[in-house]
This record gives sequence, C-alpha cells and structure tokens, in this order.
Amino acid sequence: MGNDHSQLKGLEISRKAIQVTDYWSLYNGEIPTDSTVSSISIFQGETLVTGQFWTNQNPLERAIKNLKVYRHPNILKFIAAWNKGSLKMLATERCRPLATCLNIISDVQICLGLRNVLCALIFLMEQANVRHLSISISSIYVTEDGAWRLAGFEHLWTNGDFNLNLLEKSQPYRYPKAIDADELKNKGLGVEQFAFAVMCEEILHNKTDSNIPAVEDFKAYCATHLKHANVSMRPKLSAILLHPLFNHDFILIHSFLTELPLKSPQAKQEFFTGLADRLRLFDPETVAEQMGSLLLSRIVLLDTTAQLCVTPFILRPKTDDLSAALFAAKIFSTYIIPKIKQVFCVPDAQIRLTLLEYFPAYVDFFSKEDLKEHILPQLLLGIKDTNDVLVAKTLLCLADLVPVLGSAVVIGGNRSKIFADGRPQGVPDQTMPWSAVRSITPVIGSGEFLSGSPIPGGGDRATATENNVSFSSIVDSAGFNFMPERLSPEGEDIDHTNSDVELEVDEWSDWENDMNEHTVNHLINNDEHEIIAPMGNDNDPSTNSEIATVANDSVTIQSSVLRPDNEELEKIRRKVSTQDENIDNLDIKTQPFKKPLESSTAGDMDFFKDMEPVIQKANVLLIDTEKPTDNIPLISASKEITAKTKPATQELDSPKTMVDGSRFDVKVETLEASEDGWDNEESEW
Repeated sequence: MGNDHSQLKGLEISRKAIQVTDYWSLYNGEIPTDSTVSSISIFQGETLVTGQFWTNQNPLERAIKNLKVYRHPNILKFIAAWNKGSLKMLATERCRPLATCLNIISDVQICLGLRNVLCALIFLMEQANVRHLSISISSIYVTEDGAWRLAGFEHLWTNGDFNLNLLEKSQPYRYPKAIDADELKNKGLGVEQFAFAVMCEEILHNKTDSNIPAVEDFKAYCATHLKHANVSMRPKLSAILLHPLFNHDFILIHSFLTELPLKSPQAKQEFFTGLADRLRLFDPETVAEQMGSLLLSRIVLLDTTAQLCVTPFILRPKTDDLSAALFAAKIFSTYIIPKIKQVFCVPDAQIRLTLLEYFPAYVDFFSKEDLKEHILPQLLLGIKDTNDVLVAKTLLCLADLVPVLGSAVVIGGNRSKIFADGRPQGVPDQTMPWSAVRSITPVIGSGEFLSGSPIPGGGDRATATENNVSFSSIVDSAGFNFMPERLSPEGEDIDHTNSDVELEVDEWSDWENDMNEHTVNHLINNDEHEIIAPMGNDNDPSTNSEIATVANDSVTIQSSVLRPDNEELEKIRRKVSTQDENIDNLDIKTQPFKKPLESSTAGDMDFFKDMEPVIQKANVLLIDTEKPTDNIPLISASKEITAKTKPATQELDSPKTMVDGSRFDVKVETLEASEDGWDNEESEW
C-alpha cells in the first residue's frame, strides 16, 4: 500500500484517544485546506498483534483492505492509510463509537440507525457475497450528523475464504453474546441474522411503543424469527425491511431522500410536492439533524419541484408562529447554517443561484468570522463569472454584507469622501429643534437618517398634529436666526467618520452671518446717538408736529425691527427733542447724486453694496392742510433708517441730495404735489 502520508499534509492529531481496543486506538484529526478544515478520525494500531488468528495479517490492515474495496453510504468511509514507524494509520470520516452516545440518541435516530446498518448488511451479503462475522454495537460508529455507519471489517470474509475452520478460530475474537451456539452445527448459516437480532434487542431493551411505533412487535420478531432454531426459517436480511418499524413515515422520507438518484422523475415530483407538510408533523430538531444534509444535497437543490415546494422552507428561518418555514432560528443556526456553509463551496451555477436567492434571509445567522473567511471569498469569486444573472445576484448579496462587515472589508479600504451633504444646515427639524448637525449616514436596516430630518411627502401626520408646534415658535423659543445658514461649499467634506482617506478641507468663514451681525450692531450704535428727520421750519407749529410724528413713527419702526429695551427706547426719544447737530457730523455722508464716485473716498467704498438687497418701507406722505401750496417733504428709507430733527435754519428747497451708506440709500428732493394732494409717480429718485 505504500506510504500515503503525503495525501494528508498538515494533519493534526489530538492527543486524547476517544476509544481504545485490543487492536487500535481512535483519535480525532483535522486537515487544513484552502477554504476550510476537514475533520477526520484516525485509527492507530500496532503492526504486530498477538493471537493465533492474526499471525498472517494484522486486524487493522485487514479492515483497511476491506474498507477500500467495499463502499456504501452506510459503511464507514475510507479516506487514507499509511505506516508511521511501527504503527499502522487509518483515516476515515469523523465518527465516534455508538456505545459512547447511545444514551443521548433519540428514538427516531435509533430507527434510522438500525435501518442504515441493515441496508449495509444487505449490500454486503446479498450483493457483494461476503460474510460479516462481527455484527455488534462495537462495530457501529456515528458520524457528526448522527448517521450510523457499519465497521468491524477485520472480520469480513468472502464466500470463497469462509469455512468452518475460520468460523471456529474467529469465535474467541468476536462478541460472545452474538455467537450462535449451534453455528458450527448449522455450518455457519444464519450467523448474521442471529447477531443482528441480539444487537437490536440490546439497543431497544428499554423502548416501548410509546417511544417507537411497533417496537414491541419487532422485539418479538427478533426472538421468534431471527433467532429461530431452524436456520432455514430465519428470513433474509432484506425481508426485515418490510417490518413496520422500518416503514414509519419519517423512515420512509429519509430512505427516499437517500435513494433519490434511483427514483423516477414522476416519483420525485410527487414526493417533493407534499414533503414540507409531512416534515411539519415531526420534531423540527430531529428533522434538521437527520435530514439537514439530505435536504440540502446537490440532487435536491437541482430538482425543479424541490426548488418551488421544499427549498424556500429550508433556507428561510422561522420568524414567528405564522411563518411557513420549518426551522426556528436556534435550530436553523445549529444545523442548517453549517450545511449552507459547505454547499457554498460547490462550483455549480444553479446551486449558487439558489443559495443567493435566499441569502438575505440567513446572512445574519453566520458569524462574522465565517462571513469574512468563507462566504465573502466565494461571493467575490462569483462576480468574476461570465453568467450575468449570477454576477447580478452576487452583487446584491455583497450589498447585504456591508451592514455586517463594513464597506471597507467588502470592497476594500482605498476610498475617500466624494459626496457631501448639500442640504441647508443649522435650521432645526420641526419635531426635533434640538437635534445636532444633520448627517447623510443612514441607519442600516431601518431606512431612516440619523438626523431625523423629514422626508418630502412623508412623515406621520398624526404625530405632527399631536405635537402642534409651529416652526416659528420653535425658532423663537430656541433662539435660532430667521435667516438660514449659508449652504456648505460644493464638494466640502462635512463628515469624515466614514472616510478611509482624510482630506484637508479649508474652513470657510460664515461671512454672510458675520455681515448681518455687524450691520445690526452698527445700526443699533447709530440709533443710540443720531436720528435722521426731515428738514422743516421751526416757526411753523404744524411742521414741528409733523416732524414729531415722523420721528415717532421711525422710532416705532426701529423698535419693531431691532427690539431695544425700554431704557434704550426712552433714551432715543429724549434725543429726538434735545439733540441739535449738523448733518455733516453724522456717520452717514451726503454726496451729490450725479457724481457719487468723485466725492467718496476709498475707505467709504462699499464693495458688497450690490450684493445686499435693499428692503424699503412704504412711502410716508404728510400734507399740511393749512398750506397746500407749500412744498411737501417726502421721505423714503429702508427699515434701518430713522428720522432725526433738523435745525430750523435749513431751507426746504435745498438741492437734491443722496445719502450713501454701507447698506442703504436715501435721496431727498422737493416735489410739487398734484392737484389731488399726491406726488407724481413718474418722478425720478
């Protein structure tokens, strides 16, 4: 056989033995591969074994030889064998002795296990024409998925090698209770039926019909038929399969899935149509443990009827009591997810498309380590395929991985902040005026934004009605500015939290708000010292009353806009009647209207004049009913201009002047009133 150790490169064997017999010791082993780690079992035995029966051949070597020749789904799977010094090594699928776990196996598993062993014996005796002389509990092993496997092949002989001398010499090395006292007298006939009956009685000795249907009848069947004194009356092993114990509905479903490649297309269609309803009648954990691998096998996933009637209920976990899925979240995570992980490595387009179809339903059940090390590499491999449908579905599944692993893991870390939030900032939400600066980063899975900003055309109107808070009241109470803040510069990187590459962005000063604040402060300071009023005649009492009226109106306009306190308002009113200054001493300079650039200096130039809107109040017209022929002064100013008294020596027919300030224009001219008392609307200003 040679040294096959190279086939298991990187093999790691545990130090603690699981089973120790006269022939070998059983250990667990692991083989690292490119994408996963394979779990195996290692049988390690001495080359030389004492005993007359094993002088010509080592028992482990004989078992290796038979396992390599006879292959069956219910026979322990051979992987490799090699020599290591004086030791003989055998690697098989991961398994454990039945005797170590018999007490924790469910009743359904026992029925399935006995049937698996029976099918393996039928294959060996009726098809391979060999004899198995060591049928007992010690010859049965259980795999990781709970399936029973037949072993003990050191006592497997062909019909040509079998004889009474061999049968007699092997008796000391076989299980004593499984030996028929009359086997030599009967020339070795019915040895397997007798041993199988003994094994079933030992396994089912504490079981009743309440546990397993027809179990009591099967015990009687073993005692009367399989152990019949007349060897010719003992039934064939294939006839035992007709007993009701092995025809339970769960057993039939399991056997059909196992023998699925042998079934006709019509039988498959009928079977898969009602399979989901039949499985709901059994314990979900037992179904997942015993049939999980079969339900996710290649032949089931590729069947058209199964894709419609079975697969949706397997690959979707049960979310509530009304869900049609078969398995709850805990069972799904324990038994189904490991199978899906294995199937993901199958390079079949149809199988991969089926798994991708339901990927959003079970992606959250994978651990982050499995997603990163196993699922993500398979998805990245799928986007390189030439099948456009496969690539499209794979990209959708990659998007589902972003909330779990992060975009840096899924698409790489070489990213930068490209898109900025161009929405107005600083104005609070109607329902959350205290919210912080808004972000465009969504809460993954909820479909909402962190800022809680309202969506156009959406929102809960009932909630808004209950709050009953207007936007203006929120702004007044919170102290926010009426003018919205300047929009962020185009391309500005507002939030760096999700950016892998930090970009240096110049901070733009809020020049608009600074200018507004400077202008308001400047007007308040001017109002504390100076008030502009129309020029009139001190000797005319009506003119003085008109001046006072205009002054009071101006103060009212100013107070409504700037809202000074009571002390400042009283101070301004006293200055209206007492202060007497020349207009040349004011901060507001007058200049000829026709030559504004020649009289202004470089320091008085307002470079932002054309950029600011001039909001003017309605024109105020005062008419003296006693002197209709006199010229009537007309005042036009914005809400920032206030009236100030003028000395009596000033003449009303003064030349046309224009007052130029940083944010307003004032022009005063003498106009003739029309016959109806209104000025000419076509006059120039």
